[in-house]
Amino acid sequence: MTTSLIAANDLQPLLDEVSRFCSAEIAPIAARPEIPAAADDVSKLSQSALEFGILPGMDLEPGFALWEQPDDVNAIAFSIGALKQIASVNAGIALAWHRHALARFLARTAGFQLTETQQVPLALTAISTGHHGLARGSLARWLNQRTANRDQPMLADWLDRTTHKTTVTAPPHWQDLIWPVWHKGIMSWQLLNRKEIAVTPCRPQHGLDELGTWQVSACQGAGVVIKAKPQQVSSMLILDALGLLSIAAGINQHGEALARSFASLRRQGGRVINEHSAVQTMLATIQQAQWEAEMALNGLTRPLPRLSLKDLLMARQQLHPKLCLAANLVMQVHGGIGYMEDCGPEKLLRDQNMMRFQSGGLREIPLFVQAWGEM
Repeated sequence: MTTSLIAANDLQPLLDEVSRFCSAEIAPIAARPEIPAAADDVSKLSQSALEFGILPGMDLEPGFALWEQPDDVNAIAFSIGALKQIASVNAGIALAWHRHALARFLARTAGFQLTETQQVPLALTAISTGHHGLARGSLARWLNQRTANRDQPMLADWLDRTTHKTTVTAPPHWQDLIWPVWHKGIMSWQLLNRKEIAVTPCRPQHGLDELGTWQVSACQGAGVVIKAKPQQVSSMLILDALGLLSIAAGINQHGEALARSFASLRRQGGRVINEHSAVQTMLATIQQAQWEAEMALNGLTRPLPRLSLKDLLMARQQLHPKLCLAANLVMQVHGGIGYMEDCGPEKLLRDQNMMRFQSGGLREIPLFVQAWGEM
């Protein structure tokens, strides 16, 4: 039996340390919800996270940082718990760290040789999908090695990075990108430097204010291209979905705390509002969404080889809308003040909405699941 990277008894103390790191390091630069954390502050914070062990470093032997040892159940539990803790303070930073760690995982599994510059925190980011959706059912059939004639044109168009522009949401200082591309008739991984990509900055997005958004495109032969294996693509999509769910749960954790605190202090009609049945119902719905997210994540805390992409996508389909509703209810509990940028719920709602649309969004998951189950 292989020895676990993290002993079960050590997991909670490690997550407690992450919680203290979040309170001491992240909270001060994210204290004003109406003022996004400055890019330089996020860069310095990311260096601290690297030194602390949250972000993967340049060591040859992987540690317990985000997504470094996904075959280890306790390491998976650490990544899920850490992302929830980080997102409960700032979702944009959590997403940036998740995508950087995901890119590092992919570089290892695909066989890319990263330079020292590419291993700097937040220099490298990743995209797990094509320019739109999840290629309907074609991706599911490709992953199960059951592609039909109609799937080749769909996959080629889905990963055509030359004709179609792809939206990249990342920290302003990103320099390198890994994404899947259709290259010479096969799916491949492409590692590109920012100088090799046509980059068009977008207007500020709906949420995740600490990150920027760009429309990017690149020719097929640019950068370094390595053939992709179905298992690598599946692992990439699984870990991305697991990270997005963890971050969404962390946002709701923060929202629930805000709503309960405000409802216990705000008075209306001569009593605190948490004594009103309408507010109690909203608080219960927020709590229910958090319970469902926690239950789902607990059920998905398994070594990567035992995780199903279909299960992860179905969990996203079920939970993201409920967590968005919960974020809306957090605002309603606060009444009119909840819409003010400096209060907090307004930013949480925008961030939660953005999580729902990451990595292809939710519209095509039913098509993917149906194709996955085809005999």
